[in-house]
Amino acid sequence: MPVIKLSIITIAYKLTSAAIEPIADSKITGLLEQLGDIFKLFLGVLCALSFMLIIGTTLVLKISNSGMMYR
Repeated sequence: MPVIKLSIITIAYKLTSAAIEPIADSKITGLLEQLGDIFKLFLGVLCALSFMLIIGTTLVLKISNSGMMYR
């Protein structure tokens, strides 16, 4: 769910920046573009941490099962 939320926020900031580019000042559009990039980085960090959590959990389960096998 957080991945979907961050994706939607990123897309919303990018689209808003593109929509107001002809109307607003370049500083405001630059700010919205940078906010979209920041949320894209948050999304990358969240995906990386989720992947590491899955790998860590898998390793712990694998180690604990192999310990039972040697008994």
